[in-house]
Amino acid sequence: MTEEPSVPANYTANLFDLKGRVAVVTGAGSGLGAAIAMGYGQLGVTVIVADINLAGAEATRKTIEDQGGTAVVRELDVTKRAACFALAETAKSEFGHVDILVNSAGSAFRSPAEEFPEDKFNFILDLNLKGTYYCCQAFGRLMLAQGKGSIINIASIGSFVGYPWASAYLASKGGVLQITKGLALEWRDRGVRVNGIGPTLMESPLTKMAATSSSITADFIKARMLRPRLGLPRELVGTAVFLASDASELVTGHVVMCDDGYLTA
Repeated sequence: MTEEPSVPANYTANLFDLKGRVAVVTGAGSGLGAAIAMGYGQLGVTVIVADINLAGAEATRKTIEDQGGTAVVRELDVTKRAACFALAETAKSEFGHVDILVNSAGSAFRSPAEEFPEDKFNFILDLNLKGTYYCCQAFGRLMLAQGKGSIINIASIGSFVGYPWASAYLASKGGVLQITKGLALEWRDRGVRVNGIGPTLMESPLTKMAATSSSITADFIKARMLRPRLGLPRELVGTAVFLASDASELVTGHVVMCDDGYLTA
């Protein structure tokens, strides 16, 4: 008997092929979510651009379609559990399946911990942590019924290390890390992989918005970077493609760091 080669002929041909798949990207109206949505669109994925910011979502959809892709806009407030489940049912009805979920919706607020406003703390936890969990629940159920799917949560260097004036954000992103691990453990034997991406400080609308209140957080992070530059949203696209594709079949429960070496320092 002839032993099968360890890597069959043409094995790699379709490892990164995402054509025909359907992806929901939350927070896709700007920043990291928009970049990932556009990257998927270029690979033949039908992208559901989900955001509370409809103007931004429409801009993302237009870019995807101008580049030859397919996208639809759906309004979504991820802090509303019922809305997340409603969108999951709508997506199933319209497209029959959802293969990829990227939880990118998020925000930040900077304040010294002893003065952190309760309403801002609740807002950050509701959006970054509970919003991620609600979408994982809603779309995870669809994927479990299908027997296959990939969920990608946007974590952060702040999932692993601390920095000043960001206590609510750090709490939320630490929670995203643990949600990712917990769901991966529960769902692996049912075909659903759950991973995360951990960006460094990025050049994005969120970073610019937070910087208007204080540069203390950003200055602290920048002083510890191995290179003095922010990451670009498009630099996350390759990792998002890898985690969505069959090339990462054995990868689950991990946050893939796109931090330019930040955690090594």
